[in-house]
Amino acid sequence: MKKTAEFNLTEENVADALGLTREAVRQLRADELYLDEDFINESGRGIFYATSAIEKLRLFLKKSAAPGAKLGDIAILNIIPAAAASDKPTVILDAVVTKIYPHNLHFLEALLGGQPITVRVNSNANFIPEMVIPSRNLSMKNPRLYDFIGRCPRGRGTW
Repeated sequence: MKKTAEFNLTEENVADALGLTREAVRQLRADELYLDEDFINESGRGIFYATSAIEKLRLFLKKSAAPGAKLGDIAILNIIPAAAASDKPTVILDAVVTKIYPHNLHFLEALLGGQPITVRVNSNANFIPEMVIPSRNLSMKNPRLYDFIGRCPRGRGTW
């Protein structure tokens, strides 16, 4: 019963407190908050937030908003893409393909700086081991997940 005392705010309460729509709060929850730390999902009852989640979202919105911007529906459409292009520029790194998954065509394994990473691709059909591929870190929450940058190979192992 301790969890229900800590997580006592509904999504509607959070949206009202921040001046956003529920859809915007839902998007921010997916990008910025952690399950069981900032919110809980009680199946059948809904999603409940901790009071610390509002402060975390306020801080994120304050950091992401342009000077003088209002926190409203128009501002949130500008804030979310700006958060993706945050303070740090995305760096494209060369990774070396080590493993092709035959049953999961949208992922492959590669080495980046001696560490294994997972790279998302459109189709891994024409990739081969030892290919050098450009990749970019996908999210700060999972530092081992990268995106392939550019077009997939036209033929087996050739660009």
